[in-house]
Amino acid sequence: MKKIIITENQLNLITKKLLSEGNTEVLPYPSRFFPSVDIMIVFKDYDNYDVLKTLFDEYGYGFYSPEDKTIIINGEEFIDSNLTFDDLVFVEAHEVTHLLLNHNGPRSQKDEIEADLGAYILLKQHNMSTDRLVYEFPNRHGVEFDVESTKKVSKRLKQTNESILEWDLHQKLMEKKYGKRKIDTEYKFKTKK
Repeated sequence: MKKIIITENQLNLITKKLLSEGNTEVLPYPSRFFPSVDIMIVFKDYDNYDVLKTLFDEYGYGFYSPEDKTIIINGEEFIDSNLTFDDLVFVEAHEVTHLLLNHNGPRSQKDEIEADLGAYILLKQHNMSTDRLVYEFPNRHGVEFDVESTKKVSKRLKQTNESILEWDLHQKLMEKKYGKRKIDTEYKFKTKK
């Protein structure tokens, strides 16, 4: 599978074009960190945004829809705010890390710290900015950025990446271990053909 990278300019152009045509979502595109998972950015005009809003309230800026292999990100958070493209990419890396580390909720401080540390690792691997993440880490978590914890998360990410050889098998193993996630029954994500 060819890896597709969406740049900031491309994302801005795609978003402007889709919104100018009356579309209310950015079409799914492969994650730069885990290409077998799609990223979809939705806005308040999206048909199911009210349903998604309750999930964003519970899970934060984004969440993973396992049935669709799609991370859905709340685009409204990035409109008229001080959030940047780097923040959007961080949210993607953070959500991918939750997925790779098999975090299954409910949200915990430990999982959120691990997801931020994993995001740091993924961003570094792709030569992307981590300055704001490191700077804001103590405010987000009440602890200092910890190199030892980062090494532990890095080791787990490496083991996980090596073990995910077949995505459908991974999905089945996760369902066997944790059962169906609440989100599967609350929201069935549909992509446009």
